Order: sequence, then C-alpha cells, then structure tokens
Amino acid sequence: MKSVVNFYSIEINHDIKLCLCKFVKCLYKKDENIIIIDDYEKLEELDKLLWSFEQNSFLPHKIYNKGDVIDTPIILLSIQNLDKLRLFNDYTSIINNYDNALVNLENDINIYEFVDTDESKKSISRNKFLEYKKNNFTLMHNKYNEQTI
Repeated sequence: MKSVVNFYSIEINHDIKLCLCKFVKCLYKKDENIIIIDDYEKLEELDKLLWSFEQNSFLPHKIYNKGDVIDTPIILLSIQNLDKLRLFNDYTSIINNYDNALVNLENDINIYEFVDTDESKKSISRNKFLEYKKNNFTLMHNKYNEQTI
C-alpha cells in the first residue's frame, strides 16, 4: 500500500503559513512526528513563525542540518537535504511545501499538501496531484479548516 496524500485547499482569507502552524500543532497534539519539506529560506521563516504564532504555545522543532541528531518530533527538512529523508523512518507525517510530489518514499506515511488560492500555486498542486495519482497513491482532498484536522 502506498502512502496517503491529503490535499487541503486554503480559503482566500487564510494565511497559508499560519494554517500550516496550526496544522502542525494539531498533528503534534496527536503524538505525530512531523517532517516539513520546503526550500531553506522558507523553512527559516517557518522556524520563526513556529516559535511565535501563538503566545503560550511551544512546538519542539528544528531545521535539520547534515549530521544533526534526530531528537525532536518536528523536523524542518530543506529540499537540499531531501536525500536524508530515509533517516526519519519513525516519522509518521510529512507536510510537503516543495513544488514536487514525493513519489519515491520508501515507507508508508501520511503526506499533507496545502493548496493555496494563487493560480500559479494551484497549478503546481494540480501537477503534484496527477503525479501522485500516476504513482498509485491514495488521494484525499478537503477544504482546510481547523476542525478537519
């Protein structure tokens, strides 16, 4: 069985980065180990936001650098380190903010893809959807809201 890919469409009035933080918080509360994949610059921005998006909230996370000890339930993994993905076999969820589908995964895992309202980003999401479908992943699609998590 292939991994399940969950696409979440973001409403026009939602900030995708804030939605992502809230989503990570919900997964973390469910004792999920989470990998967030994106390019390094966007991960640095997300790193800061994960510390500050809620005043009384702490989500243990770090940006993975080559050789780091894997000692936190939330890892921010840059596309430059994507070849290290196999190091995270105990992780149960991936949030993929990168522009390419993750079709070469060795383990079954829950993949989450966020669909932004911007038309160029929607096009990227459509291409990823087709790539996952072509590779026989189980696909789900929902509108994002905090109750659907």
